[in-house]
Amino acid sequence: MLPLFLLIFAASVLNLQSLKAPWVDECYSYYGVWHDNFTEFYTSMLTGINFSPPLYFLFNFCLQLVFPTSIEQLRIQSLVFIIIGIVLSFLLTRKMFGTPVAFFATILVLSQSYLLLSQAQEARHYAMFFACGAWVLFMTKNNLDATKESSRITFLAHLFLCQVHYLGIVFSGFVGISYLLGIKNKSLIARIPKSLLFAWLISGPSYLFYISSQESLLNYWKKPNSFEHLLSSYNESLFYISIIVPIIGLLLFQKLNKPKKISFHELFSKNRVLFLSSFFWFITPLAFWTLSHISPLNLFVDRYFFPKEVAVIVIVAFFISYICQNFSDIKSTKLILTSSILLCLIFISINYKRAAFGLKKEINYHHSLIFSDEELHTETNIILKDDPNYFPNAYLNGSKFVFDLNDKNLTKIYNDFSSKIKIQ
Repeated sequence: MLPLFLLIFAASVLNLQSLKAPWVDECYSYYGVWHDNFTEFYTSMLTGINFSPPLYFLFNFCLQLVFPTSIEQLRIQSLVFIIIGIVLSFLLTRKMFGTPVAFFATILVLSQSYLLLSQAQEARHYAMFFACGAWVLFMTKNNLDATKESSRITFLAHLFLCQVHYLGIVFSGFVGISYLLGIKNKSLIARIPKSLLFAWLISGPSYLFYISSQESLLNYWKKPNSFEHLLSSYNESLFYISIIVPIIGLLLFQKLNKPKKISFHELFSKNRVLFLSSFFWFITPLAFWTLSHISPLNLFVDRYFFPKEVAVIVIVAFFISYICQNFSDIKSTKLILTSSILLCLIFISINYKRAAFGLKKEINYHHSLIFSDEELHTETNIILKDDPNYFPNAYLNGSKFVFDLNDKNLTKIYNDFSSKIKIQ
């Protein structure tokens, strides 16, 4: 059933992508990967226009040398990364709780998460961030189950997580703390896998180099951090009362001979490191929201905490599993499966219609930034004044667009950023 849900989700996203106008940050992603050689790419990265570690841009720079890319293709790639992350999350929870519980938890989050739906449409690096987060927790489970740690793959998972986004090292670090707190039968030094330490050893100095070299041109915008925004960051992951649907079904269809009850502590102990990691990932928005109020540093942006969605799937699966093991036999409750699937399909339909409404040409601001076909086919150059308020137009036909920048600093930055952009 999960492949069917993924197909429905993918079809919804692809249709929304066709309605979506290019906008400034997507064009930055496009020009960040569209270079003729590595020297241009390296210079572009150091401008700070894409203020993040370079993995996503390096991956796509190499890809476009073989297969020329576009914003539309980068959007499809984001959808692919979201699907990869969802599949890894399902496989992770299946290993922990079994297939039925993993399915319920995964479709509940897939059908409701605003981040999953929105970032699957974007030509940006956050979908890769989510996929790498799912990969990290999946490898954590594999290592705990195996007699020998998969060091190289675990190292790559954590390194990739750190090199997609600056907060990647925070999520990776929380996994390390979970190893420290969750493993009792080893000495303190031996608890954290060496693969994690090597990933941090590389990422730490590289972060210092990136941050000291990049100018954060796009990171000065005001980030709303009211209490309502904190609640929204959690409410938009999941309508938590929806978990009641499978739980009530399980209670209604409980067996007469109830299975042996299992306590929260017993269930927690079976996957201590995973639960701790999921808990820390889940409270990361709360931690950074608190930081934004007690210090000048405000990094409270929903998409910066995208791996949290993997944690939501694990936590939801935990509660459903607890009910299953204490009150019911999920295999005999077809009505629960049917009602949950119908509920999730309703959620997907509602979220799709809401997103499609917001992308209408007469409503969405970014459509007003696109020139008409008549203007595009003129033989004269089109001059855009100042810092590119009309940047999406340059994507449509770059050879005819010239930026008129009076700021010497901006002129240098854009010239360094991409040779494809014409400046006067």
